[in-house]
Amino acid sequence: MKNIVLMRISKLYLVAMIIFSIFLLLRGHNNPGGGFIGGIITSTGFIFYGIINGSDKVKALLRITTIELMGAGLLTGLTALMIPVFSGREPFTGMWTKFTLFSSEIYLGTPLLFDTGIYLVVTGVFLSIIISVMDVVKWN
Repeated sequence: MKNIVLMRISKLYLVAMIIFSIFLLLRGHNNPGGGFIGGIITSTGFIFYGIINGSDKVKALLRITTIELMGAGLLTGLTALMIPVFSGREPFTGMWTKFTLFSSEIYLGTPLLFDTGIYLVVTGVFLSIIISVMDVVKWN
């Protein structure tokens, strides 16, 4: 039996968890948070969505495979490693650039790029494990 209320709430919960995880990702340099905990929070949103709607719906919602998600994270982390190297500095040296957006200054740097890579890898690994378990158990 499908519960319409839970199906609707699972979508809202997923959106709320993704927004909260992005907040933790962006906050993670100077305060608690970062890519790892952000990836775990995103995964919990997808896990709840998968428990209610099934693993096929999670796969359809992702639009890419979990392996591609992990690959994108590794490529992002590698980019954070190589930017300082191509600038003649040591690997993983923090480098920042300043942008002006709506008359406010925004600083983006390689630590955020590396954390984003971790975020994607952790999300991909957790979702890969959970989707595999749901497929074996034939959840929903």
